[in-house]
Amino acid sequence: MTISAELRRLVRDRASYLCEYCHSSEDASAAQFAIDHILPRLRGGSDSPDNLALACQRCNGYRYNFTTGIDAATAQSVNLFNPRVQSWADHFTWSPDGLKVIGITPAVEPLAKD
Repeated sequence: MTISAELRRLVRDRASYLCEYCHSSEDASAAQFAIDHILPRLRGGSDSPDNLALACQRCNGYRYNFTTGIDAATAQSVNLFNPRVQSWADHFTWSPDGLKVIGITPAVEPLAKD
């Protein structure tokens, strides 16, 4: 299913033209940012606004269709950051030189082990 121009505009406006994962500005990018599915379509995600985020090419590529990652500090599996339900500033900060995003917490509680 193709995302309509109106829905693309809503996502872009809502994000203030910032990548919702790293907060880079689209104005400073050579490429237009992508509309990312927080829960990928391949995993049952929809095209509803609450499942869409504006993502720079780099973040969109790294996320791919992943929904979890390994926390480097604890080696536990955690859900990836969800900009629809979590505050960026609660989980990330910029390095002093403004060149790197630094994770300050795991995005959410560790996943239960089955």
